[in-house]
Amino acid sequence: MRKRAASATAAAKSVAKGKSKGHDAFFTSPDPSSKPYHFDLPSFPTTTAVSSSLNTTPASYLRHPPSPPPSAKAKTTTLATISDLKALASSRIDSLKRHLDLCHSDILKDFDASNTRLSKRFKIQTKACLQLTEEAENDYKKIADKISEHTEIIKASYAEVTSEAHSTASRVCKVSIPELMQSMEKAIEGLRSRYKIPATPSCILNRWMVCKPLYDSCE
Repeated sequence: MRKRAASATAAAKSVAKGKSKGHDAFFTSPDPSSKPYHFDLPSFPTTTAVSSSLNTTPASYLRHPPSPPPSAKAKTTTLATISDLKALASSRIDSLKRHLDLCHSDILKDFDASNTRLSKRFKIQTKACLQLTEEAENDYKKIADKISEHTEIIKASYAEVTSEAHSTASRVCKVSIPELMQSMEKAIEGLRSRYKIPATPSCILNRWMVCKPLYDSCE
C-alpha cells in the first residue's frame, strides 16, 4: 500500500511539473529564428505517424504544447488586466477625439474660406450691378433731356411755320388777291373798250360770283 501511494504521488508530481512546464512554455516569447507559419508540404506526416500521434498521452501534449501566433500573445500580454483595457480604450478615444477635432477645424477653415470668397464675389457683383444701374439711369436722363429738347425745338419750329404761313396767307388774301382782281378788271375793261362791248348786268354778276369766293377765303 505504501509503495502504491508513493508511486501515485510521484506520478501526480510529474504530471504537475509537466503542466507547469507547458504553461511556462505557452507564455514564453517565441524564438525569432523559428518560423511559426512555415508550410513544408513534403514533410507532412504519413498515416502511421498520424495514428501514432493520436495514441500519444496528454502528458506528452502538455510537455510540447502548440505555440500560439505572435498577435495573440501580444494581445494577452498587453490586455492582461481591465486597467490595461481601459487605458487602451481611453487612448483610442483620445486619438479619435483629436482626429475629429482636426477634421472639425479643417472643415471650419474651409467653410470660412469659402464664405469669405462668396462674400467677396457677392460684393463685387453688387458693386458692378449698382454701377450698371447708375450708368443706365444717367443714360436715361440724357435721353429724356434730349427728347424734351427736341420736342421743344419741334414745337417752336411748328409755331414759327404756322405763324409764317398765317402771315403769308393773310398778306396774299389782303394784298395780292385785290391787286390781281384790279388788274383783271382793268384788262377786262380794256378788252371791252377795244371791242366796244357794252357792260351788261350779267357780266357784272358773273364778275361778282367769281370774286366772292376769293373775298370769303381772305376773310
